[in-house]
Amino acid sequence: MSDMTLNRYKSLETVVGAVINGLFSLFFVFLIFGGLDVVPMQGDSGLFIDSIPQGLAIGFMGAFFPSFLTRKRIRNGQLHINGQSGHTSWLPSHPVLRALVFAVFGAALSLNFFALLTFAVNIEALAFSTAAVVKTIWGICLGGLVAAITIRLALNDYAH
Repeated sequence: MSDMTLNRYKSLETVVGAVINGLFSLFFVFLIFGGLDVVPMQGDSGLFIDSIPQGLAIGFMGAFFPSFLTRKRIRNGQLHINGQSGHTSWLPSHPVLRALVFAVFGAALSLNFFALLTFAVNIEALAFSTAAVVKTIWGICLGGLVAAITIRLALNDYAH
């Protein structure tokens, strides 16, 4: 497959991952915080603690599906890689195991991002609409990052 086509594949799948994770993040903001005028940053029902399951979910799903689908497309001949990659990752190549690693990575990044907002910027609470925007944008950014990384890893790992 030409570099142009591979780049298009990587870009498209990254955008898909980002959009899906942004939409899921928005859905869960409404599910969990819907009805609140103000969403606290701290406490059991705060955004800081909620960042952990959001990061776990985005990390896992954002890594599993791109990795699994890329692997499947290569095996089925839908995606052709010219030549072999000279390197593989230290991460597990199995989509579920790789997704578990990215779940931990996603949770750690999310926790740090919301810790920055909560403690360094000293935000105590956000209006519901602002919380929805922040969580959605974070879902888009983290989902896109995870998808971009795992697609590249999958192309390298499964192209042999």
